[in-house]
Amino acid sequence: MISIARFRNALAAITLSLTAVSPAWCYPDSKELLADFIHYAKIANVEMALASAEALIKSGVTNAELAIILEESNETPKRFDEAVSRAIMVPELEAVAGDLAKRVEEGRLDLARDPKRIEDAVAMLTGTQRERLLAEKRLMAAGEYAVPALLKQVTEGRAEPLKLACQDILEKVGRPAVPPLCEALLNLTGVSQRIVCDVLGNIKHPNAAPYLREVALSEKADGPTRDAARRAFSGLEVPEASLSALYADLASNYFDGHESLIAYPQEPVNNVWSYSNFTGLSPTPVATAIFSEVMAVRTSTKALGLDPTNSRALSLFVAANLKRENDLPEGGSDPIYGQSKYTPEFYATVFGTQTCLDVLGLAIDKLDTPLVRDAITALSKSTGGANLFTRGKGRQPLLEALSYPDRRVQYEAALTLGRALPAQPFSGDYSVVPLLASAVRMGNKSLALVIVEDAEDRNLAAGALQKMGFDIAGAGGSVADVQLDVARAVGVDLVFVRMRSVDAAEQVIGALRGLPKTSAAPVVLMGSGSDVAKLRVDYGDDRRIKLTRAGADEAQLGAAIEAVMNSASGGRITEAEAEEYAIEALSALRDIAISRSPAYAIADAESALVDALATRSGGTRLLVADILALINSDRAQRTLFDAALAAAEDEQAELLARVADSVRLFGNRSEKRHVEALVALLANSSGATAEAAATVHGALNLPVTDAVKLIPQQ
Repeated sequence: MISIARFRNALAAITLSLTAVSPAWCYPDSKELLADFIHYAKIANVEMALASAEALIKSGVTNAELAIILEESNETPKRFDEAVSRAIMVPELEAVAGDLAKRVEEGRLDLARDPKRIEDAVAMLTGTQRERLLAEKRLMAAGEYAVPALLKQVTEGRAEPLKLACQDILEKVGRPAVPPLCEALLNLTGVSQRIVCDVLGNIKHPNAAPYLREVALSEKADGPTRDAARRAFSGLEVPEASLSALYADLASNYFDGHESLIAYPQEPVNNVWSYSNFTGLSPTPVATAIFSEVMAVRTSTKALGLDPTNSRALSLFVAANLKRENDLPEGGSDPIYGQSKYTPEFYATVFGTQTCLDVLGLAIDKLDTPLVRDAITALSKSTGGANLFTRGKGRQPLLEALSYPDRRVQYEAALTLGRALPAQPFSGDYSVVPLLASAVRMGNKSLALVIVEDAEDRNLAAGALQKMGFDIAGAGGSVADVQLDVARAVGVDLVFVRMRSVDAAEQVIGALRGLPKTSAAPVVLMGSGSDVAKLRVDYGDDRRIKLTRAGADEAQLGAAIEAVMNSASGGRITEAEAEEYAIEALSALRDIAISRSPAYAIADAESALVDALATRSGGTRLLVADILALINSDRAQRTLFDAALAAAEDEQAELLARVADSVRLFGNRSEKRHVEALVALLANSSGATAEAAATVHGALNLPVTDAVKLIPQQ
């Protein structure tokens, strides 16, 4: 007879074994529900496909278990992918199909990257042929996550067949294995270091160039290892350069966001690798949004450690640091540089104007508006007439910023140049004062361009944008239709595009990116459900483009506009921002007028200032009057006179004082009506107003006859 204790132990063992087997046992319905979803999605039975998918998601099956169901079948994975591709084209199924696809993919990754499965797979590499094939399949799926276990066998293992098998798998993993192997390479010694050189030489990825070169030049490495490193480096066909230059090249590639340097560009995190003699390789997950920038900072720091005078590495370090901060997801953190002693803004200013100008050039080339603004902000703190431009006759990025396709950038570049008060004229100086005047005149107006193929839809889109507060800069059925409108516009803050086909939409985007004023403009691209799915392949990762479905209501369209403008350019210019820009622009214009800088013509701002005098109030209006008083023209003085005579008592004395300033500087430009009104004001005012009017009368040097009448008779 079996004892109660033995029965309980047996029951526990059976229960444990059941929890470890396939989900077909754990969740008897999950396999069937998945099969039903695939079947109904492929025959376009929307109702049944939706019901099956929702039931599957609610069944409690895990991501890994979903992946196992598909892994156990030779046919189901392909049929599942086909079903998902069809389902996401159907609005009712798009969300649930996307959710299922995401869960299956995450499940596959969870399985592939499970450390225990990787260890088991490594051990199977010298097993039966079936075990070897299964092990290779699992390790290839694990990618860079398999490298620590494989490298451990290569460097510490005692079984030669297993070491050779692991070395072979590392080479087959290829590109994803390069970053962790490079990190280990510099910390290994002897035979292990030589083997890794050979592996990297066989993979032949240029990412390894600086690391191999460093070993080849190292006095600590033995002769055979240096020879192996030289052979491997030579096989990469990378041009000879200093070690610092090679690391700067790698930093540049990371900064440019080359996907070949990102192991998993579509995943939310990627790994920054480190190596310890005690623990071997270990990964630190970093948000993919900032991974390239983190690696650019890391490799440019390495370049600077080798050569502190490497100006290219220095500008890449500063630019990547700023961009890293900008691109960090909301609520996210940077585990590598998040706790640095100094801020990115500190580094942007401490190295001087030339480095910051180089950073601005990098940002303009990337059409990275937030980074452009960061660089200009740093320049505004250190730039003056003495260090305004780059050395020699090379590129002048601050001048390029004056025509950058974003009004904030234009204003901020003009403010930086205006405040510098250069002693000599320069190429492009003619655009500074008009841009400052535009900041005063435009306020928080937002300009939208509408490119919609169908005329009726075009009118509807323009009307919707106007209701949202946009001024329409131009509207047409193609880019050619609106090209003149774009040329006349101060700038383009948003482009709305809707075309009848994917090809036509792509042509419009390409043409927009070819026009200077729209090359970086935020774009809302509307299409049908199937078109949006196709366009997402090309534009899904472009932060300057937001895809939205046809039929979106006003709230949805507004949300799309806000999202793309926030991402691409920092959002619409608010009323508070516009007022701040206006005040700063007026301050710069006043400095220009007072200094009489030979680089600028303050008269270019006259028209905008005349308009502003009529629309502004309070201190801002008096600031406008200050500048008009410094402009040598009939219109400026007469406009001031008209405003002073019409002003309320509190403001009248202040404006009359500005009229007197103008008269003293440039002589009498008044008309008869002004003099008559001034005499009347003298006779009917008192206090500060009378004093100010008297100053104007005296400055005009008018005949004393009228003034004598003001003397009381005995």
